[in-house]
Amino acid sequence: MEDGDLLSRALDFYGLPKKFDADLVRTRFRELSRKYHPDSGEYETDLLFKELVQLRDVLLSSLEKESLSSSYKSREDKEGFSFYKSAKQRAAEALEKYFQFTEGNPVFLKSEDNPALVKLREELGSARKELNEFLVSYPQSIWKDDAEKTVQKLSVWFKD
Repeated sequence: MEDGDLLSRALDFYGLPKKFDADLVRTRFRELSRKYHPDSGEYETDLLFKELVQLRDVLLSSLEKESLSSSYKSREDKEGFSFYKSAKQRAAEALEKYFQFTEGNPVFLKSEDNPALVKLREELGSARKELNEFLVSYPQSIWKDDAEKTVQKLSVWFKD
């Protein structure tokens, strides 16, 4: 069962609205546990009580995930790490794809001798542009030096 289906089932079982908080879950758990606990005398088996506990965990876990997600989104990326990481990853993937395509054969840095190089230069060009934008946007970032070195290293692929 998917997380969304399980969450929906938990909300129905607890009789909660889509917007709920941990206090409301705990309150409803106490109420329903009195009803579904095997010692209450109303139900002979503990199946409903076990489901109540399981679905409480689903609800609280959902709140925790939502809280982590919103706190991550609200936190500012003052150093520009996500921007930096994306550009570095794009460059690394382009180089990896190029070397897989050429299967380690000699590298010819003249585009007329190497059509795969043309494609690589396009992909590296966008990564290099992103890194340069990063350097302008985040001049005080702790990743600035690495970004500068990466731009310098990528320039070798653009010599003809």
